[in-house]
Amino acid sequence: MKNLNDLISQLRGKVSDGEEFMKEINRLIPEYGPELCAANFAVAAGLDLPPETALVHWNALLEHYKELCQTLGRKVHIITATCDYLHFVAGLLGRPRLVEVGSYQRIVNESIRDSLTGLANRTQFTALYDQQIALARRYGSELSILFLDIDNFKDINDNYGHIVGDVALKTVAGIINKEKRDSDTAARYGGEEFVVMMPHTSNISGYVLGERIRRTIEKTPICHNHLRIPLTISGGLASFPLNSQNPRDLLRMADDAVYLAKGAGKNIIALYKYEKRRYLRVGINMPVLVQELNFQAAEIYPGIGKDIGIGGLLFANPVALPIGAQIKVSVSMEEDAAPLFLIGTVVRVEAFGPDHFDIGMAISFKEMEKSASKRIGDLLRQSENEDSNQP
Repeated sequence: MKNLNDLISQLRGKVSDGEEFMKEINRLIPEYGPELCAANFAVAAGLDLPPETALVHWNALLEHYKELCQTLGRKVHIITATCDYLHFVAGLLGRPRLVEVGSYQRIVNESIRDSLTGLANRTQFTALYDQQIALARRYGSELSILFLDIDNFKDINDNYGHIVGDVALKTVAGIINKEKRDSDTAARYGGEEFVVMMPHTSNISGYVLGERIRRTIEKTPICHNHLRIPLTISGGLASFPLNSQNPRDLLRMADDAVYLAKGAGKNIIALYKYEKRRYLRVGINMPVLVQELNFQAAEIYPGIGKDIGIGGLLFANPVALPIGAQIKVSVSMEEDAAPLFLIGTVVRVEAFGPDHFDIGMAISFKEMEKSASKRIGDLLRQSENEDSNQP
């Protein structure tokens, strides 16, 4: 489905006769719903009307058009009728003015487009997103959201300068715009983050498009001073209604999936997954000591434990450990008690600042004493008992 504002603009360009334009709008309303009327008033007068309200005003405008033509004894331009109705009848235009269409279109483009990349800006994306979610609900269709984030973008800016960083942004935006379908909307969401909205698109189809974009970017390095600077992206995908029917939650889920991709090593498109671990882990806030295995004199990092379960440990650490690294962790579970020693593999890394990383560790009980498993199990049972005893 095409952007409704674009569709209205195209109709105005193709159909100059007022009656023909109104007939075409009426023909399309059953397909697009009242949202089409809202888009018409947005394009014609810059009004942001709720779809149902816009439909009421559209029907009233049709009657007003007929009355004007009968009173004047000639056809009236649809813009004239619209302005007269909105100003004198509906009172929605307080101070109307004439604007040359070329200047108006330039102003509109500047307000809805990102000046650097030419993609839609965040404000425009949000408006279109709300429209498309409403249409997906109305017709029971699917919709997928793909967030894309340039890997190591800060390093590109720091090492080569912001001009090269801008080249990276424009390169990625150009590839996204080329690879997406006409029915999709691509926007620069902020900084080095982009978003692609895909109406009528399932989770798997959205993933296929994301992978196509990712592979193309991976094969397109930036050339600067005879250097070929590699360029990759990480992406996260969530779909309506599969993952959520709440539009705000859906955006958050797609963004969360980007962190999964980053934590898995970057240059990956990750699907959002709901982790059902409510009764399999318990929150902790205790000091931990972390050290990589198989390295002589490996540095020991002080961290803070966050969650622990039979299968793994989540802790905050001042240094990002590599995915797949074998580590041992000392956890101070209780005061005046010997620390618990865990051994496992780093499976997740999320950055929250220059010296703040969340590290996910999958525990390998084959490498530990059986007492470790028993102590964690005791902690979980104790936590469940305390929860059950609470009023």
